[in-house]
Amino acid sequence: MDMRGRGNKRGNWLRIAVLLGMAAVLWGCGNGGDAASTATSSASQSSTAASKNAFVSLVPSGDGGLIIQGNNMNGVAGIALTITYDSSVLAAPTVTQGGLTAGSVMATNTQYAGTIKLAIVSNTALAGNGEIAAVSFATVNGIGNASLASVELIDGNGVAVP
Repeated sequence: MDMRGRGNKRGNWLRIAVLLGMAAVLWGCGNGGDAASTATSSASQSSTAASKNAFVSLVPSGDGGLIIQGNNMNGVAGIALTITYDSSVLAAPTVTQGGLTAGSVMATNTQYAGTIKLAIVSNTALAGNGEIAAVSFATVNGIGNASLASVELIDGNGVAVP
């Protein structure tokens, strides 16, 4: 019996379990460190994490918020990322799913000031470029620092996209 996720029902369930497990782990994750020490990029600058072909950028939205932009996302079916921000300037983040990931399952954790954790899982691979999600802040007291602390991309088989 083939259990590697190549067209059989058991393999598909295994793949879905891996993707949902990633989202569950993310949901339960804590702060992960001091945001002030990891934030390296001003909200007025872009921050990028790259893989072999696909990459994710953090771009200011102009209203003090952030756009999480996906580029060359062909074949990507799962995204896990962490954003750190200056909690002395920015507060109460809200994450809204973007057009590129419409129809996907999204889980966020904004419980800890200075850190946003996001996981997105799709049963079909993403394609092309677009907005993964948008982040808005209820309180903006000037220009704050924000950066992508980590990005993980996986394909439909649960394999990391390099």
